[in-house]
Amino acid sequence: MLLPGSSDLASVPFESAPINVHFVADRKSNGDSVYRDLGGAQKDYVLTAYHGTPAVMIVLSQLSSQRPFVDSALVRRDGLEPIWEIQHSGSTRTRYDYDGASVRRAVTAPDSSVAQSTATYPFRVFNFNELDELVRSVPLRAGYRAIVPLYSEGDNALETDTIQVEGTDSTGVWNVRFADKVIIGHYGIDGATRKIVRFDVNRHADKAHFRYIFGSDSARAG
Repeated sequence: MLLPGSSDLASVPFESAPINVHFVADRKSNGDSVYRDLGGAQKDYVLTAYHGTPAVMIVLSQLSSQRPFVDSALVRRDGLEPIWEIQHSGSTRTRYDYDGASVRRAVTAPDSSVAQSTATYPFRVFNFNELDELVRSVPLRAGYRAIVPLYSEGDNALETDTIQVEGTDSTGVWNVRFADKVIIGHYGIDGATRKIVRFDVNRHADKAHFRYIFGSDSARAG
């Protein structure tokens, strides 16, 4: 099992410029081809420190949807151990404080009191919204496989999912497979820069297929 703070995780040179991406569906559940834009997002990395140690703030913004969403997560630079996370979804604000295997959640919504809860799991957890960063940081060697404990913000539950490095192609891009109970994702990770250069998703239940469109291609898709 790969846990937060593991020395297996590389120190990735995160981008200083925003990353823009669109998520598109290109195959229906019955296998028919389709092109449907499911919305765009922007990701920013802010290098900082927490109690004197290197940290990075990961900010994911989806502002063009009917329900704007912003997720800001502070994680330790080495080992990607989550510290805290704040989500704004519409008018609802949720804060998560991570302490090893425990997660404290506080939900603030208009016209209601703060709803607080704490859950403790069998393992120290990553937060699910740092999955891209986790995949970018695993050892890039063919055959590497790990189980990762991911805290799912959506349902306040623990997932134990798999990451597997399948190999590299002639251009130096590594194929890294992620799987949970719902989807199988294939990342293309540039071996020199650790950037995500492609990402596509299949659902276990049917023939649906989705993919990321990055950068200038993303702008044209929007």
